[in-house]
Amino acid sequence: MMSECLSVLIVDDNMELCRLLTESINNTGDMRVAATTGDGKAAMDMIRELEPDVVLLDIILPRLDGLAVLESIAIRDDGERPVIIVSTSVGSESIIKRAMELGADYYIMKPFDVNVLITRIRQIWSDKKEHACFFVKPCGIGAGRIIAGSGDMAQQDGTDAARTVTELIRSIGVTPNLSGFNYLREAVLMGMEEPARLENVTRDIYAILAEKYDTKARNIDRAIRCALISAQNKTKNPNGLLQHMQEPILFNNSRRPNNSQVIAFLAKKAGMRLADARKRGGILSN
Repeated sequence: MMSECLSVLIVDDNMELCRLLTESINNTGDMRVAATTGDGKAAMDMIRELEPDVVLLDIILPRLDGLAVLESIAIRDDGERPVIIVSTSVGSESIIKRAMELGADYYIMKPFDVNVLITRIRQIWSDKKEHACFFVKPCGIGAGRIIAGSGDMAQQDGTDAARTVTELIRSIGVTPNLSGFNYLREAVLMGMEEPARLENVTRDIYAILAEKYDTKARNIDRAIRCALISAQNKTKNPNGLLQHMQEPILFNNSRRPNNSQVIAFLAKKAGMRLADARKRGGILSN
């Protein structure tokens, strides 16, 4: 359990759901609900005034919808960006994609299990704190500066490594509602931070994630594998898991790349994108 008490803002026009979430979150001991609102415009004001750690944001809202709230957060240049978990009963791929592009950290479909949501909040917050150098205060979409960290990753100013990895994972068809999504994202980030870990993913990545999330390495592996299989099935092409990334890749002549190969590929691809961003002048000087 986290030692800090996270403040949560609930933005949803379903008052019964707000009541249930408030009761459940306040009973956790490590989170508290700072406020609730069912209005998008009011939500923007509350985010500025209350500076919550986490925002639970419904997409369909009166006055301003959830996407408009995300757009407002994306262009802010004051305060720290909160963790944003988007929820909705609308399963539109285009809406999900747009929400993630605007900076949502996670997407959950209604109806959802409140205990699962609370677990996701803890996981995402823990991920944010562990990879603090990857999460930056956005000054417009795609802009910002990494202000902490060490090694090559700390020098990648003007780029959000976590967001780059998230976009790449989504580009191969893995969606945030799958448990393997976050595991895969963390695995890729760990591989980027210390490439030597990619030589033994089970020992140097899965084992660390398993300890962090109180599970077993094989469960991490299985969740990532299920997420990749789900993505592959969507393509209707057994050989095309990564083909829409437009990369001529051969994985030991096998029909399906294994988890380690996908993690290594995504780490390499994300690193190339970050390096390219720096070459285009994305680095901010002091």
